[in-house]
Amino acid sequence: MSRRWRVWIVLASMALGTFSAAGQSSAPAGAPSASQPSSSGEIKATLLHINDSHGQLAGPPGAMRTGGIARLATVVQQARQAPQSGTVFLVHCGDETSRGDALTMRSGGVANMTLMNYLKFDMMTPGNGEFYLPLPALQSWMKSARFPFLAANVTTADDKPLAESYIIRQAGPVRIAFFGLCFARDEELKADDLKLADALATARALVPRLRKQADVVVAVTHLGLLDDIVLANSVEGIDVILGGHTHTSLEHGYRAKGPGGAGVLICQAGDQYRYCGQVTLTFAPAEGGGYRISSATPRLIPLDEKVKPDPVVAAMLARLSGEGAARPASTRQTPPRRTGATAQPATTR
Repeated sequence: MSRRWRVWIVLASMALGTFSAAGQSSAPAGAPSASQPSSSGEIKATLLHINDSHGQLAGPPGAMRTGGIARLATVVQQARQAPQSGTVFLVHCGDETSRGDALTMRSGGVANMTLMNYLKFDMMTPGNGEFYLPLPALQSWMKSARFPFLAANVTTADDKPLAESYIIRQAGPVRIAFFGLCFARDEELKADDLKLADALATARALVPRLRKQADVVVAVTHLGLLDDIVLANSVEGIDVILGGHTHTSLEHGYRAKGPGGAGVLICQAGDQYRYCGQVTLTFAPAEGGGYRISSATPRLIPLDEKVKPDPVVAAMLARLSGEGAARPASTRQTPPRRTGATAQPATTR
């Protein structure tokens, strides 16, 4: 069976409304989570995630421009201040520096990193767009980050990890393991003698180790929706997948099954700072000790005109835009822009 037919089978199996095309999400911007604090004292965490922002710091180009990192900052601040959010993690699932706006290209991603540091991102998995940069530029960008990069399946020519494979963070007493899986094209890897290991093989080796160290395992991937579904179906022990690469807007997430029958929630939040994805997790004590996810509620928050841009970030963006440029983003030829559509998630590469 061809890959294209497998894509359509996956799409046909989803309930009506699972996918939300850009601008069609009904979730009100900045609204409180549907999950309210539990009277039994359950522990909560909130995963805020974006992907494939492609350096469109002011939002997607257009006459009536919405979206953008200043609106994202408002949503992040609201979530962090809301008591019902619990511990908040801000996650980027890749493709921030590629094919960006004028500021992104002039600054070589320095402006993007400045703003991401200000928003206090918790982690990022590089997208294939990050590999458009020559390796020294990418490494410099990673070094300037005040948060870890996750790339369990990428090593350098001398077999050293490009970035951390995983991190473990706390949400109260709950231990959450986050690990990263990347995709890159052969020509980008060969240019810097990087090595890309198979994502499934990497996950099969790593996840059992993470299950011994953590209560919950979250994969932060830049693989594409179909490959995320295969990952969920093939590797036991993953609870949530925050993904990117196919620009898919999953308004209600996608509920997959692991090989042991356990549910795996897959999420993706469109592209170009149009949405902020949110997953509200509630934890309950597990049999034998530790904690388990008792509920997981995903949604998309449109970064539209209903969300007021954060004034500090808007001012930073204006100042950075007016200062000119530090250096060109890359001397490599950037591949043609791909059409990111919800109708063909696995073929948009």
